[in-house]
Amino acid sequence: MCMALYIASDHPIPEAVWDESDPHLGVMRVAAGSPVRDRFSFAHVYDVVSHEGCACGFQLGQFPEFEDEEAPLKRRSLTELAAYLEERLAEGRKIELFACWSGDESEEPESTRTLAPQDLRADTFYFREKEAILLAQHT
Repeated sequence: MCMALYIASDHPIPEAVWDESDPHLGVMRVAAGSPVRDRFSFAHVYDVVSHEGCACGFQLGQFPEFEDEEAPLKRRSLTELAAYLEERLAEGRKIELFACWSGDESEEPESTRTLAPQDLRADTFYFREKEAILLAQHT
């Protein structure tokens, strides 16, 4: 099972096709009728993937007791996501995020928090299960 991350915005935001041959940040529009759309107050909803093709690659500091051989790639994925989100905020977009295990998209959030894009650059950053996030310029 994989982590899933979704972004919703008050206006359309640029998509980025994920390519397995050169895996970087992917941002793809979520289909109409997807249950994850109910988690957001904004109509423009996107699935976001890391270098792994899912959101697991954004989970950098979730298990600090283990050496994470993927840490450099996860750090790159989080840096790319932070830069992408900073650009959207600079354009004046309002952004919400929802993180969950794949398959839990219809579940209500169990936690909420406000984050700034720079928070994603912390060595201990990871998304919580069933977490709703409001994105702000600064926290």
